[in-house]
Amino acid sequence: MRGLAFGLLALLTLGGCAVSDTVYPSPTIAAPISREPPGLNVYTAAPRAALHSELFACNSAGSNRGEIGPRGEAVAYTPYIHTAAGALLRNPTEMACLSSGFGWRGMADGGERQHNGLDLANPGGGFVYAAGDGWVSFADWRGGYGISVEIDHGQGVRTFYAHLSDVDTNLRPGVFVAAGQPIGRMGRTGNATGVHLHYEVQADGLTVDPLHYGAPPLETPVT
Repeated sequence: MRGLAFGLLALLTLGGCAVSDTVYPSPTIAAPISREPPGLNVYTAAPRAALHSELFACNSAGSNRGEIGPRGEAVAYTPYIHTAAGALLRNPTEMACLSSGFGWRGMADGGERQHNGLDLANPGGGFVYAAGDGWVSFADWRGGYGISVEIDHGQGVRTFYAHLSDVDTNLRPGVFVAAGQPIGRMGRTGNATGVHLHYEVQADGLTVDPLHYGAPPLETPVT
């Protein structure tokens, strides 16, 4: 049933990420970060993250999405990213399709730029979850990324979530979050062309491809 839902979602034409991958400081004057009013925190009762067995490509002109199978599925996708800090969710959304991947991609002026994450899109929005246990290192507006959250998972591993519509009122630097805990909702704040999550993963100071990095080890055949 979940695969059917993803398949239907993948048929939609969705806008992707149009943000520069430069890390911006918080602006001196910025739109206030959207937070749920006290007493109305929807995150308290929100369900934990589901484990998505498949990820489907959106029906849009996305780039760097890798090999796409006959049903529209991302062939390289596995549910977890294996890292030195433990397993992380490869798709930390309530439901989304893959609109753009990691790597160099064309621009309207004919040039190219590096896209440092995955764009996971859903025009209806939905919750975004902590990919693994960790501590919030940033939860605020970050230039073209809009409302963003960064989580430090230890062992040199960090995850970054951008273009959110709002975040949990409890998120502050130093706050612990558990794997699968809802931290925000998908949006299009900052420089974005559609409702989606821009998701980045860092390991040992390097930004890595969230779709291909940390694939499960191959099983050794029994002889």
